[in-house]
Amino acid sequence: MSRTSNPPPPPAGYVWSDEAARLMSVTRKTLWNYRHLGKGPQPKRYRGRLAYSIAAIEAFNKAELDAPDGEIEARAHESRPPEPRMSRRPARAAA
Repeated sequence: MSRTSNPPPPPAGYVWSDEAARLMSVTRKTLWNYRHLGKGPQPKRYRGRLAYSIAAIEAFNKAELDAPDGEIEARAHESRPPEPRMSRRPARAAA
């Protein structure tokens, strides 16, 4: 069965990944990253696909809305700082 065909309906109270990403206002790639980092709602496997609980998505969205602004900004910068830029020109020899 190709992925472009109509998928079977998800179990009651669940949605597929595409709809979960839309409900969370993130891309599918971000949803994938959340899954592998252990953030956000965790999916269940159903018939070879990932199904997300609607209740878990709503709880995640509520937690994001209720979080203090400083906490959200701190989480946005969890990655390490950027590497310093290196010049492409070779260093000049001292005269």
